[in-house]
Amino acid sequence: MTRRGQGRTISYRALMRSLQIAVPKRSLREIFDRHEGRLIHKVDHYFPIYERHLEHFRGTSPTVLEIGVAQGGSVEMWHEYFGRGTVTVGLDIDPRSATLAGRRRHVVIGDQSDPDVLLRIAEEFGPFDMILDDGSHRAEHQITLIETLWDHLTDDGVLLVEDLHTDYWPEYGGGHLRPDTFIERVKPLLDDINAFNSKESDFTPTHWTETLTGIGVYDSVVVLERGSHKPFTTSMAGRPSFDTVNGLPWSEALTDEHRARMDEMNTPARRIRRAVLHPRLVLDTVRQRLRRSK
Repeated sequence: MTRRGQGRTISYRALMRSLQIAVPKRSLREIFDRHEGRLIHKVDHYFPIYERHLEHFRGTSPTVLEIGVAQGGSVEMWHEYFGRGTVTVGLDIDPRSATLAGRRRHVVIGDQSDPDVLLRIAEEFGPFDMILDDGSHRAEHQITLIETLWDHLTDDGVLLVEDLHTDYWPEYGGGHLRPDTFIERVKPLLDDINAFNSKESDFTPTHWTETLTGIGVYDSVVVLERGSHKPFTTSMAGRPSFDTVNGLPWSEALTDEHRARMDEMNTPARRIRRAVLHPRLVLDTVRQRLRRSK
């Protein structure tokens, strides 16, 4: 919907923003269902997966690399979903796809199995916030993709490979437990992401350990999340309910910093504040102390 005035066109959303009226964001499924542009073909259960892993990029002007342009409809969908400033780069082997390029919509004709092609795209358009593989659906190409372009993702970037049901189809070179499928390539990453926790000398952190922060595995979809991954740390809050914590006397189990925080909690002002804000909690604490004193 648009309104015309003083020789220019004002979009409905711009008008609502000027009036400081919030316009509800459509879900990706709603955008898909209302789509009247170029053809899009998606598996229905993919939409909540996309929302779970990609929603935080909305309104951030992300750069998206999509392997497999097809009819061009998904590019239109991503632009609407992520919003103004989005840049998409599509890679397809079909020369006809070049006609689908447009403003902030680049199309490269090339073979996704060629690492040199992937690297040229990364050098020209990267780094990418998202890489979405909806291309040949062949495991060897998907493995080439993650091994070539993983380091061309931004921190907080996402690499999503879909249609992995073909890993189990013989006509795509797939099969259950075949060692050269993408699914089998991903399984060792479950160990890599936990390598900081190992106490074994022959199992140590790798580059994947240091850069892979999350793995989402779904029916036909794998999502790899990139970031700075370090050994985990722990923190405590609140006061102990018992005289031991993790098998140790709480005086030994708690850090000096936490014991200092507990001293602050026990000041008269903090006690009065807790009694006013959380009377039930204070009452439960008193009851526990009375039980322990018996």
